Amino acid sequence: MRFTDQPLEPFGETFLDLAIPTQVSLKSALVFRMMKALSSRQCLPPEGHPQIELCFEEALSNAMLHGNLLDPNRRVRVILCADGERWGAIVEDEGEGFKPSDVPALDDLSALLRETGRGIRLMEAHLDELLYNQKGNRALLIRRRQLRADREEVPAAVAREEAPAPAEAPSEPVTVLRDGDVDILQVNTPRLSDQAVDALRQAVRETSSARLLLDMERVRFLSSMGIGTMVHIHKVVAGRKGRLVLTGLTPSVRETLQVVKMLAAFRTFPDRASGLADLRRTEE
Repeated sequence: MRFTDQPLEPFGETFLDLAIPTQVSLKSALVFRMMKALSSRQCLPPEGHPQIELCFEEALSNAMLHGNLLDPNRRVRVILCADGERWGAIVEDEGEGFKPSDVPALDDLSALLRETGRGIRLMEAHLDELLYNQKGNRALLIRRRQLRADREEVPAAVAREEAPAPAEAPSEPVTVLRDGDVDILQVNTPRLSDQAVDALRQAVRETSSARLLLDMERVRFLSSMGIGTMVHIHKVVAGRKGRLVLTGLTPSVRETLQVVKMLAAFRTFPDRASGLADLRRTEE
């Protein structure tokens, strides 16, 4: 991330320029439109790119929540452009902006326990360049053109189709289960973002055990808002003087947690059985 006093303007060809009201419900459709526009101009693989989708999710969330403070009378403007080698996305809000010092350092222990402040770090990890104007309310995301997905990258659309689901998938985004003295939160949605975090927080309130297992086997997309909710759960369990384990982390979720140095903050196990065994062992 870098702040600049130079104007952040489109380069090459501009092929999308629109403004939307500050409504979180409009965000997913806009991200889809941005991804489709870049793919159609051979800036991204046709099957999608989950890391760039995550960057757009974070940029728009920051603009709506932290920039415009969810004021529906303020708008968020998005511009897409590209030249022969790279593409750019400008995201601008009508808020007061921010300063570099407002972004928490990842090596700060207190920052690990914050429920916000990770979106910029996630964007930095997947972009070639992330620029902000001096005010901090206009961002320019830049990355090289990419026609094929990297081998380790699982396209978002494919990942959603591959997410394991029973014959009759639960209709609720989160299911609360009980196994002896352990409460289990089973996340049923493949996207742990703003559309599911409220349900997960409500599910935590329905539990009472000091031993809690968060089953994330179905999750393929994890946003900073989802990470913040996981931190919230960690705090709830700590307040009960209990223990929390995560199970079934997919490669994409594990990578996202590693980027913001959060993986070491949780006890993780490959499956529910091993997680339950750990929760039931005698404390040393």
